[in-house]
Amino acid sequence: MNLVILAVIIYSALYDLRENKIPNIAVIILVLLGLTQATISSLFIGSLDFHYLTDALIGFIVGLLVSIILHYLGLFGAGDAKLLAALGIVVGFPNILLLISMSVIFSGALSLLLMICKHEFIPNFRRWVNIIVYQFYQSPKSDSIAVNAVPMGGAILLATLYCEFYMF
Repeated sequence: MNLVILAVIIYSALYDLRENKIPNIAVIILVLLGLTQATISSLFIGSLDFHYLTDALIGFIVGLLVSIILHYLGLFGAGDAKLLAALGIVVGFPNILLLISMSVIFSGALSLLLMICKHEFIPNFRRWVNIIVYQFYQSPKSDSIAVNAVPMGGAILLATLYCEFYMF
């Protein structure tokens, strides 16, 4: 992964933290950079094999399909789904599945850390235990972190860095 792609992901994460959305221009730039990278790799490294380009396109399609499903389940926002689909072009298939999985794990870790920092972990834990024990849903307080979504951009950035440096 090159520094330009990493800079776009960092920009997306910071923008998501500030505005609670992923900018479309970042997604477009990632798609174009990923396609350019895959095409150059296929032409020059693979000697007209197009293996890299095929992996990138399959990564995009799989990333888009999985992200759309997770968006409709309420785990991702639409911008997060688009960002992960664009990263599918960059990392290819099957690496996009690992990246999406790690994004969900990092998102949970960031949510847990945020609840601990805001002193809401114990009340939310009690609420979850009551829901399980009494099988009665209790809504969280309106000003609770449990009501608001944690921006996924930071989790996607952390997952991308983790996967790039430790797994791919």
